[in-house]
Order: sequence, then C-alpha cells, then structure tokens
Amino acid sequence: MSIARLPFLLCLILAAPAQAEIYKYVDENGQVTFTDVYKKGAKRVDLPGAPTQLPARGKAPRRAAYTPSPADFPRIDPGTQKRRDDIRRQVLQDELSSERRNADEARRQLTLGERLQPGERATDATYLDRVSKLRTTVQQHDQNITSIQRELANLK
Repeated sequence: MSIARLPFLLCLILAAPAQAEIYKYVDENGQVTFTDVYKKGAKRVDLPGAPTQLPARGKAPRRAAYTPSPADFPRIDPGTQKRRDDIRRQVLQDELSSERRNADEARRQLTLGERLQPGERATDATYLDRVSKLRTTVQQHDQNITSIQRELANLK
C-alpha cells in the first residue's frame, strides 16, 4: 500500500460509522476503489467498531457498548487532576483574554476599513472585498471567544 492512500483510508475509517457498508473493488488495471455502493466483484471491508447497517429511518443509532477501563489502567489521584484542571482553566482564561483583545483590535480595523478611501466607492470590488475580510476576521474572533467560554464552562 502506498503512503499516498493512507489519508484516504483514514478518512474511510473515521467516516465508517456513518456508512452502512464499505466495499473494496479492484478493476482490471489494478486500480483500487473504496465505495459504499456494491459493485460486481467487490469485496466487503469489515472495519472494527463500525456498524454493519444503518438504523431504520426515524430510529436513533444504537450506542456502542460501555467498556470500562481495565483494572491496571493508570489512575490519577484527585489532587493531581485538580492541579491539571486549574492549569487548564488558567490557560483557557489567558487565551480568552488574548482573544478578546484580538477581537477588539479586529473591530477597530473593521471600523477603519469601512472608511472609503479617496476616489473609492462603496460598490467597488476592492472595498467590498476588504470589508468582507475584516468582518470575517471579527466573526472568527467572536467564534473563538464563544468556544473558549464553552470550554471553561465544561470544566469541573
């Protein structure tokens, strides 16, 4: 198997839970094709942990069986976990502060960018492109802030 096919196969494995069945077909030239549609001569590929069929329409998919950690799995004492959580919380709060500063700067840049340059019109493609990019930047910072706040809320 070539290295070039590895990302494709990884995508197949990651997407497998959403598919009913995966088939591998090799044509007369030796070209390998993976598909979810059966083709004459194709072989079914069994992926570990993948469902064998999709649930009936309107039905929820079955959840995987719960498998507890093995008895010899390393355990973390509560004090160590609390310190790790505290460090994570501090990192997230630092990121939140930084992202808020970045969002404020992006809004400032948007305000400046919305000003028309001499000889420029609000309908010019360059103006519209510039303002669109600046608005996208503001939106990205706002989304980052929301995501970080969600992560902080999920901490114990």
